[in-house]
Amino acid sequence: MTKTAKAPKIMTKSKREARRAYCIILPFFIYIALWGLIPLVYGLYLGLTEYNGLASSPKFVGFKNYVDFFTTGDYLTLLWRQFWIGGICLLFNTVVSFIVGLALNVNSKARGFFRTSVYVPSIAAVSITSAIFVALLEVNGGINGFLKQIGQPTITWNYSQFWMVFWVVVYFLWRSLGPAAIIWLGGLQSIDPTLYEAADVDGASFAQKVRYITIPGLKFVASYIILTGIVGAMQMFDIIMFITKGNPYGKTDVLMYRIYRDGVVNFNMGMAGAESTILGIVTIIFAIIYFKVVLRKED
Repeated sequence: MTKTAKAPKIMTKSKREARRAYCIILPFFIYIALWGLIPLVYGLYLGLTEYNGLASSPKFVGFKNYVDFFTTGDYLTLLWRQFWIGGICLLFNTVVSFIVGLALNVNSKARGFFRTSVYVPSIAAVSITSAIFVALLEVNGGINGFLKQIGQPTITWNYSQFWMVFWVVVYFLWRSLGPAAIIWLGGLQSIDPTLYEAADVDGASFAQKVRYITIPGLKFVASYIILTGIVGAMQMFDIIMFITKGNPYGKTDVLMYRIYRDGVVNFNMGMAGAESTILGIVTIIFAIIYFKVVLRKED
């Protein structure tokens, strides 16, 4: 009795296309796993341990680091400062970038130049631009030199919490304005121009067109800018590190900068992991609240 050979399975066109698609996106998911998911899981694990990065293995301590976070007033103060400094940066960036987006949408021969010039600061190296910024804020720096020229007293910026927060906001706005303005511009150009034509026929003013046509037409763009702004504000670290270093007397210190000091400077990996986890959870909560409350009202 002879055995009949099995006929080879013929792969359908849809299956071949699906396999090809998976092969294309697989490197992306591997990249996300290596640089996102694995560090996230490891950070969650470190938050439950006591580890200085030099010992053979972390020592499991349960929720001790989390208890220390909420029972030690310093960490809650840093978290609150991350909120309000980041909130001020987000507010000014959202409003000013919207105004700039409106200005960039005006027909002009030089609009290409202005769009490029607005975006350039966001791609400049933070270390270089912040060093220039710090040099301008020195006692004998460029800003105090300008104040002398116009007959005003000089200011020791590093000794004032108000002025250091002010310059943090200025620098944040200078770097973040371009991308947000370009996104606003894209949203503005997606609005049906016939709506503005009808408004012109009805005699609507510029302010009325902005209020009743532009702003309602940009609600989804605004949602994206605000959500990404919340994440950016809660991750604000480089500005504090390079410009203020927490001065004066720790009054501009924020939780992200403390995570860096605990993990890299003080070798307290366990506490740094717990702080990172808490900050991530708080950011997610803010995003969920925004989705549930703000976007539901818009619908």
